[in-house]
Amino acid sequence: MQNDFNKGLVHIFLGSFWWGFLGVIYFKHIAFIGHIEVVIHRCLWTALTLIITTSFFSKWDIFLIIFSKWKNIFGLFISAILVFSNWSVWIYAVATEKIIDASFGYYIMPILSVLLGHFFFKEKLKSLISTMKTRLK
Repeated sequence: MQNDFNKGLVHIFLGSFWWGFLGVIYFKHIAFIGHIEVVIHRCLWTALTLIITTSFFSKWDIFLIIFSKWKNIFGLFISAILVFSNWSVWIYAVATEKIIDASFGYYIMPILSVLLGHFFFKEKLKSLISTMKTRLK
């Protein structure tokens, strides 16, 4: 359990480094293209990657089950709009040199998520802390 937790910390660090440092350098170098075009490219390449990985892992049956219900399609559509908006704002912030401003939004979002979870789902912060303490042991 401790080994999985440490592996998770390493993955969080690497993901944050990749997105926060290398991602900024990458987006800075392609800022001349235009942020909407970059986001559209990201969406298309993500879709292509989804198709390739779904084929590689032979998961088309699960894919078709998910897309067989309108409720799932609607939820995925809303999620896609939110991800598109998130990517657009971040790439626009990098292109216009507002990285610090955008980073504050990424910093505050987990705090807002916990607050919304408390109000809408009646989650208790103490139970989350005790769960983390249990995992650390």
